[in-house]
Amino acid sequence: MSTNSVVKYFKSQVKKGEWAPLIWSFLYFYFLLTSYFVVRPIRETMGVTAGGREIYDVLFTATFIVMLLLQPLYGKIVSKYSRKQFIPIIYGFFTILMLVFWVIFQKFGTENITLAKIYFVFVSVFNLFVVSVFWSFMADVYTKEQGKRLFGVIAAGGSTGGISGGIITANLVERIGTINMMLISAGFLLVCILIVMKIRKYANESEINKEAPLGGSPLEGLKLTFSSKLLMQIAIMTVMSVLIGGIFYTLQAEYIKQNYADRDVQTAIFANVNTFTNSLTLFFQLILTPFLLQKIKIHKILGIYPTIMIFAFMVFGALPILQIVLAGIVLQRSGAYGLMKPPTDWLFTGLDKKIKYKFKNFLDTVIYRGGDVFTQLIFINLVGYFTKSLRVFAIFGVLFSIIWLINAIKVGKLANQTFGAMKKD
Repeated sequence: MSTNSVVKYFKSQVKKGEWAPLIWSFLYFYFLLTSYFVVRPIRETMGVTAGGREIYDVLFTATFIVMLLLQPLYGKIVSKYSRKQFIPIIYGFFTILMLVFWVIFQKFGTENITLAKIYFVFVSVFNLFVVSVFWSFMADVYTKEQGKRLFGVIAAGGSTGGISGGIITANLVERIGTINMMLISAGFLLVCILIVMKIRKYANESEINKEAPLGGSPLEGLKLTFSSKLLMQIAIMTVMSVLIGGIFYTLQAEYIKQNYADRDVQTAIFANVNTFTNSLTLFFQLILTPFLLQKIKIHKILGIYPTIMIFAFMVFGALPILQIVLAGIVLQRSGAYGLMKPPTDWLFTGLDKKIKYKFKNFLDTVIYRGGDVFTQLIFINLVGYFTKSLRVFAIFGVLFSIIWLINAIKVGKLANQTFGAMKKD
């Protein structure tokens, strides 16, 4: 495809009056994911420092508990303050914590196992909260029709940021040290706060009062989960996605630990994996996913990624080596963020604002990390109790992916029914 054809294609996706919010949205997600992917390799290194595969159940359980404890606080903030106020508050909170960790690591170093565990949990919480708020925001800024055309492009901003973050960390970590990468991450997060102030005017918080808070209970996200078949199935779909990702995550940690001992080398490898992942994700988000959203029914789109995972686990089962594991996790992550997340986030456009901000945040934090706890604390440990063969994960991976495929198709069909009922109303 020529450069002119690519330019013409993207111009056809963006209508008059959409360029300003689209550019700001792209930049918002770009700097947000750059911030995260600068510190994500540090999180992986801290996970290895803390004990690797043997300690992941504890780390993800701790993350889940922190998520549960933060939900009432988040719900109270969202209920009391308007988006104009609470988004900068949340991002500012995580920026301050990032700087606090930098100070603490300066004093105690990166060898402290307890501190490594705490930082691992912090980055896990940080990622889920800030990204969840972002997509809830986007579901307010854009309509369903716009989401089909633009969500892939916006998501590509995050992938571009992920590539930048990976490259920045891979090239700077051995020069300035792991600890100082936290300052760079905090700087990018501050830029996000400034962009939020620019883009918030395009969102429609309330038809009556744009400054109105959402109101309701701080625990409303939990209640909304059981309010409809669609939301319950989306919750199940999220757990299945986390389960598949958790298997690959465990395999990655085990193989990296077996093959590389140096901490900075581990960080650089994790960063390079992130760069490859985001490069492939970028193709999915910019080219493939927008095309699929406009041409194919949603239940078929949601079924593509689970199908790919079925084949990925089959390949690993036949050839369980380091290169296959790294290729598998690149495919798993790029598919999750490039093929699965944009259409899943698109489902929330046009829905009630409480579903966008309260249920979706509960979904992206508590339910997501609840899936992590099940994967690491129960599933991984249970498999490890009966066998030391990592190839067994391939069998379970295929089985879970088939169940996930059935669930994803059901989500798409329920969504079509919901959207059809909304049009009639």
